[in-house]
Amino acid sequence: MIRSLFLIHRYLGIALGVVISLWCLSGFVMMYEQYPELDDSERLAGLAPLDLSACCRLPDDFSNIGIDRFRLEMMAGSPVLRLIDGRDQHVIDLRTGEYLPEFFAADAHSIAAASAAEYGLQGSPRLLDLIERDQWTVYASYHPHRPLFHFAMDDPPGTELYVSSTTGEVVQMTTLRQRFLNWMGAVIHWLYPTALRQHAGVWLQVVVWLTIVSLFLTVVGIYIGLRQYKTRRNGRRSPYRGWALWHHYAGLVFGLFTLTWLISGLFSVNAFGALEGRGFGLEYERLRDGAVDFENASAFVSALPAQNIPAAAVRLDVAMVGGQLQAIAADKETQRIRLNAGTLQPEKLPGDFYAQAAGVMRPDVPVMQAGWLTEDDAYYFSHHEERRFPVFRIQYEDGERFYLDAVTGELAYAVDRERQWLRWVFHALHRGDFSALVRSRPIWDLMMWPLMLGVTVGAVAGTWIGFQRVLRALRRSLRRARDRKSAPQPAVRAHQSG
Repeated sequence: MIRSLFLIHRYLGIALGVVISLWCLSGFVMMYEQYPELDDSERLAGLAPLDLSACCRLPDDFSNIGIDRFRLEMMAGSPVLRLIDGRDQHVIDLRTGEYLPEFFAADAHSIAAASAAEYGLQGSPRLLDLIERDQWTVYASYHPHRPLFHFAMDDPPGTELYVSSTTGEVVQMTTLRQRFLNWMGAVIHWLYPTALRQHAGVWLQVVVWLTIVSLFLTVVGIYIGLRQYKTRRNGRRSPYRGWALWHHYAGLVFGLFTLTWLISGLFSVNAFGALEGRGFGLEYERLRDGAVDFENASAFVSALPAQNIPAAAVRLDVAMVGGQLQAIAADKETQRIRLNAGTLQPEKLPGDFYAQAAGVMRPDVPVMQAGWLTEDDAYYFSHHEERRFPVFRIQYEDGERFYLDAVTGELAYAVDRERQWLRWVFHALHRGDFSALVRSRPIWDLMMWPLMLGVTVGAVAGTWIGFQRVLRALRRSLRRARDRKSAPQPAVRAHQSG
């Protein structure tokens, strides 16, 4: 039995050692460089201040469009109205009243140039191609925007922009540094090459089964390592030397961490639907207490008093909250002001809005605690991505937590029991963000580096041992082939008949 385990560990290690080693090494890069994604703050930074001096015209009849909210912002010098329904958008040029169902190369170039100027980028955008996807636009969230116009700025940072052909938005921006580091980091760590990741089902199965087999390899290795650790006649506790000794001791000390990182990584891809959690659409709808339609958008735009818009505003985001339309003005610095949707004067939510929100969202569930949160808690915290504070936190007796935005009153985040478990078995175990103290830098770095170095040494040492074994086997095979080729051939006798 033990011999079989040795052989299993040896040959699985040869097969998977490179993968596990690359997972470890790429993890160091991901500590400091995240996968590029244009978040809301970066989108705001690329918008010009709202100019409604030539506004506003609308199509004659657009009433059959269902929407969740609408938004006003500038696009290549023109104000536009974006009617938003989930991921779908309908864009209207407010200067001409024209509906813009698609955008072409010339449009995309103007949009990229205007955004580049707002970002302060050097150079002029150069169209590389019209693409369906590439390494940095492989997420499903880009599906509504495909195909994408891909531009290069030819500036010192090597900036590249991606413009949606369906909404005219800049949806992605990367630099040469980001692309290089992510090839060393996230692309390797998540097994994200485009050729694989674009097939979501295949990619998921590859990740899941590679992880499961790696878990089996690690468990067998830990068992063998413990079995081999004992006092011998020569006083040594390990029978190994060189790289094998490093592999043995690193496995003994850091094998458990390897195991927990593999398990938590498996949960991160929601394998087999575990800890998926529920949706919170019902609570979201109850909090809105009403629907937005094109008539709302038309009335708002038609009566728009341009002189009342905050001077620094680059976007007006209008939605229904508490049965009332509200407009949120945002500037380039992500500062937001809630405005009365009729007068565009600053106006806070009604004083009792947050006190009543718990009963509105879940009328049949008792509230355990509710109040303002001004710093991280166990489930709403900043780590690699910033959370907005303060938020109004509601804790129900069944354990679910809801966090409401302090400016908009909308549901900013929510966790049920399954998502709370996911927070601990993935985020805490995989990222080491157990508490605010541990997440703070440089404490987090000082904790993670020794652990990751230990796991990496064990993986790399085992991989090198496997390579050496394969090389020795190849040399033996080549030597035998040469020996057979150089060996004298037996003489062949000629037989004559007669």
